[in-house]
Amino acid sequence: MKRLAAALLIAAATATPAAAHKLRVFATVEGGSVRGYAFFVGGGRPEGSAWAAKGGAGELIASGATDAEGRFAFALADAAPGDVTVTVDTHEGHVASATLSARRFSGTAAVAAPEPDAATETSAAARDDARLAGLVAAAVQREIEPLLERLEAMDARLRYTDMLSGVFLIIGLAGIGLWARRRRS
Repeated sequence: MKRLAAALLIAAATATPAAAHKLRVFATVEGGSVRGYAFFVGGGRPEGSAWAAKGGAGELIASGATDAEGRFAFALADAAPGDVTVTVDTHEGHVASATLSARRFSGTAAVAAPEPDAATETSAAARDDARLAGLVAAAVQREIEPLLERLEAMDARLRYTDMLSGVFLIIGLAGIGLWARRRRS
């Protein structure tokens, strides 16, 4: 009986939460704003859940609640904030975050045309180069966004082997219990 109690205690201590209702967050940069959504691995999206975006130093950039489709969006300030972490909290024990690195924001500021300062050819060429770099960065972001979204969805899906391992864990624990019961009698 002591061994059974010890085995159950070890199993309970090493158990991890079920992934069927695990919350995930997908976020991307589009122009001067961040948009994305939260979703559960087993399917569905949290409606009306609180979200907050914080900069690299922990300062609050924006906050709000997800819409009916679990989406959120906010505009960035003029200065690039460094890394941005978006956290969604359902207040039901599900919390998830997504971090956008500062390099994802590098092309967003260059999309706007810089202020004209001098009428020299070098400054005009520099403005053209900066504008071109911003346009290329925005175009690449638009093209890779579906790929990033697909990777996030594939990484978060509930796999057949995950379900089988859960079933076999239950069968194994039942077998240990039956073995202990038979040994006791």
